[in-house]
Amino acid sequence: MRLFIFAIGGTGSRVLKSMLMLSAAGVRPLDENGKPVPNLELVPIIIDPHKGNEDLKRTEALLTAYRMLRNKLYGNRTDVDGFFANRIVTLREIMRDSSIQLNDTFIFNLSAVERNKFGEFIGYDTMNEANQALSSLLFSNEQLENKMNIGFVGSPNIGSVALNEIKDSDEFKAFANVFSAGDRIFFISSIFGGTGAAGFPIMVKNIRQAANLDINNRDVLRKAPIGGLTVLPYFSLEHNDDHRIDKADFIVKTQSALYYYKDTLTGSNDSNLNTIFYLGDQVASVPYLYDPGEHGQRNRAHMIELVGAMAPLKFAGLPTSHLSDDNGYPLPATAYEYALDKDVLSVDFKALGSETRALIYDKLVKFHLLFLHLARGFKDTIGKGYTNDKPQIKPDFLASQFFRTLNGEFMGAYKDWITEMYNNMRSVEMFNIGEWDMNKAIHDLNTVKGLLGRKKVDHNVFLSEMNRLSQNAVYAPDEVELKLLDLFNRAAQKIIDERYESLK
Repeated sequence: MRLFIFAIGGTGSRVLKSMLMLSAAGVRPLDENGKPVPNLELVPIIIDPHKGNEDLKRTEALLTAYRMLRNKLYGNRTDVDGFFANRIVTLREIMRDSSIQLNDTFIFNLSAVERNKFGEFIGYDTMNEANQALSSLLFSNEQLENKMNIGFVGSPNIGSVALNEIKDSDEFKAFANVFSAGDRIFFISSIFGGTGAAGFPIMVKNIRQAANLDINNRDVLRKAPIGGLTVLPYFSLEHNDDHRIDKADFIVKTQSALYYYKDTLTGSNDSNLNTIFYLGDQVASVPYLYDPGEHGQRNRAHMIELVGAMAPLKFAGLPTSHLSDDNGYPLPATAYEYALDKDVLSVDFKALGSETRALIYDKLVKFHLLFLHLARGFKDTIGKGYTNDKPQIKPDFLASQFFRTLNGEFMGAYKDWITEMYNNMRSVEMFNIGEWDMNKAIHDLNTVKGLLGRKKVDHNVFLSEMNRLSQNAVYAPDEVELKLLDLFNRAAQKIIDERYESLK
């Protein structure tokens, strides 16, 4: 099964970044029996005309790094456990039709939209007087002058016009060509802005009305299981006299959009959307820099994005009987919401619900311990124990592209992610930020007590356990990278089970 994930606008990119962190930690979608969904490929597609958006660029770089690391570890295999378990591919990578020329990227090409002012896009200057008057009633002068390469600046009415062109693009045709029965579609977008609020319903409409389009697999798309994460207001902005984006309008825009979504997406009389996840927070974030788009929009990671990242994974694991009837047609929309176990401003693992903890706790703790080990302990283990077993991990491994990407680019992004969430409001404090002692790494959780005090967790404990596991492990000569991460993953699980207090 392929899950096509359309991440629309800035919120889409930020939620997708959190999903990549969960995937790097080894979090996989689970079916109704608690087993990993088999043969799954994730196909992220970012839709945002604002190519200068710093959050988009950070996510794109992370996607590229994840894909390289994952391919080096597992190649094309899907059903694997451990770090970087979810297979993530580009649309170009899975295309069968060579007549369509696409770049091998995760970014949807919107060049026809992004290079114009909105007025130029709709041909305002070439309209007759009556049509110009009508357009001036529908759109303000600021909207007509809006340069769409910075997005739609909180105006879904112009976004809905511009993004309707997506259905005629090569990317949309390529998506239709590779979509097969059994695949699923998921959208990530905010409801209180411009790009996401507009792009989500437009894309669903074009997929459901595929019979009217000149594309392949029209009937399959018409019946496709479609889910969506609708992110309600969750951040605030610094005060600014420029009112193109006004946080005071977020709630009004949300209310209006929810009524529209009810009529077009989620109402009981239609079957446009199978599943919708609602997520928001009334606790104001640390105010973000007011930036309609000209300066890049680099926002701190937020707890809402972490929780939102679990929505496409949950959707992938829902049984088909919850999505479609016996004839394969979509069932009316089922809505999901999310609540913390504890309404606190500092969110740790104990504040999350039991289902969430069961899904992410072990995986994220193992990944955090890997982060600490690679940064402070791994270099000193080379030449000892398991590193001398075949295939050997030699000193030149530290200079390899794999290690530099993993320990540099990816772990650097991970450190930024957990630090930004910690410094936001609500603060996410799963780990003690800046703490390099593995005994104290997990917030409000100690190692267990032994006869001579609390059991110790450090790099030597990992070396000893990895040495033990390596004695019976067999890896191919070109699986140095897999050997390192697989041994660490298995060692970390045993150490968590035996040496840290339980959250259960």
